[in-house]
Amino acid sequence: MMGVLFVRGGDFLMEDIFAVREARPSAVEGVIEKIKALLIEQKLTPGDMIPNEISLAESLKVGRGTVREALKILSAYGVVEIKQGYGTYVSSASNKRLFDPQLFQILVQDRDYKSLTQVRQLLEEGIVKLVIESASDEELVLLDQTMQKFQAELAKPDASAQHAGSLDLRYHRLLARFSHNSIVENIYNFVIELFTKTINPIHTGVDEVHQHLHQSIMDRDSEKAVEAVREHTAIWISGYEAVHRAG
Repeated sequence: MMGVLFVRGGDFLMEDIFAVREARPSAVEGVIEKIKALLIEQKLTPGDMIPNEISLAESLKVGRGTVREALKILSAYGVVEIKQGYGTYVSSASNKRLFDPQLFQILVQDRDYKSLTQVRQLLEEGIVKLVIESASDEELVLLDQTMQKFQAELAKPDASAQHAGSLDLRYHRLLARFSHNSIVENIYNFVIELFTKTINPIHTGVDEVHQHLHQSIMDRDSEKAVEAVREHTAIWISGYEAVHRAG
């Protein structure tokens, strides 16, 4: 059989990387697993064109309907992009997935605030180090501007917890972005989402520890920044426990 034609960076290749040695049951999971394996092995990379349904079905020895369903699922995950009239491509990093299937598992398993807080603390300790090492001076300026807006809101007599909370989230998302590690950013942003309902930046001590953390980052002092992350975690835990004891 002739190799399946696919495109990588403008070059046409003939290797049939989708071929299997023997027939397997027609299953959507099988198609997804094969594409996943090719991505892990980097035989498929961002921007590559996926063969059409007919070619994939022949190579994988499954029905076209199975291929079509698998590609729809992978599109929902953000793994591939289906461009009407042009074909299906492996997504680039700029494609924002609807949800991450691995991280999504956290939502359907037993979890407690202590475990989540430990994960958040570990991530934030690593993130502040990466920011201090990798962020440009221009990025630190943007971070500083966001912190100034946050502090200005907290200084108001009628400070809005909702507005302050959104500025707090923006600050932490900027930290994740300025780590310049897309994997860390993706995981951290997902974890932060789990804390949105419990964020209370007007809680006693929060403003001070934020300033401590921010100044440490601006000074590019990793040791003090990690210390501030731990202080912030301790304050959040005490606030969370106080609310639940009262409840």
